[in-house]
Amino acid sequence: MSFDQLMPVFLSSKVSREPASLPFQFTGGFGMSSKDEGVLMVAQGFYAMFAQAVMFPFLARRFGCLNIFRFAVILWPLLYFLVPYTVLLPPDYHMIGICFCLAWRTTAQALTFPPNNIMLTNSAPSMLVLGAINGVAGSTASLCRAFGPTVTGFVHSKGLNMGVSGLGWWITGLVCILGAVESFFMQEPKSNDGVMELMDERSIDDNTLIDPLSIDAAIVAASRQQERSSQDVKRIFTKTEESEGGLAVDESLAGSLRIDQR
Repeated sequence: MSFDQLMPVFLSSKVSREPASLPFQFTGGFGMSSKDEGVLMVAQGFYAMFAQAVMFPFLARRFGCLNIFRFAVILWPLLYFLVPYTVLLPPDYHMIGICFCLAWRTTAQALTFPPNNIMLTNSAPSMLVLGAINGVAGSTASLCRAFGPTVTGFVHSKGLNMGVSGLGWWITGLVCILGAVESFFMQEPKSNDGVMELMDERSIDDNTLIDPLSIDAAIVAASRQQERSSQDVKRIFTKTEESEGGLAVDESLAGSLRIDQR
């Protein structure tokens, strides 16, 4: 995150004519135009797709996610330490140094974020809390995206005022060292535990589901019951009409008998 904020500023900074006082006292950048920076970013994007789609799966199957993650986080501090010194290369080697640093950064990123997400998922004690864990992780990453570039930009501006253009890079590299040391205390969770738990939860869900055949049978039984109910209603109405007709006949006969008697 800090790299994405510092690198464009470093590439577009004016070339310094002041003599460098090694190891830390030097300023300046490459004086690149926005068009050239855009071309570099496009090339970096294509390489990022290759690294994440081809390189990471191959290395993950061969070495495991945790080993790849540790290797990548060790690369980050070295990268942050070396990037400012690329401006001291001969002009003919400037583009080589820039491309090398961008490829280094893209490779380290492709070998850091996917293993981190995979191990985070596997470390969840239950799939039921996986959404909450990913939500907290995403919120923390968003917080770092907000404050990381702000802090490194402030430190970089102070370094330029001091005549040390690499101050922001090196401070960020120290933070990366803390992350690299922390990675050696991490343990890769066993994927079998998560798989077995997921299978158990799926079996629970399957047991709670209704058999489709039972649903069809219930629908047929309900329709038959409805037909029977409608037939019973028709019979009741028929009997009622017949009984009313019989009463009418009886009343007419009684009336005729009374007339005859008179």
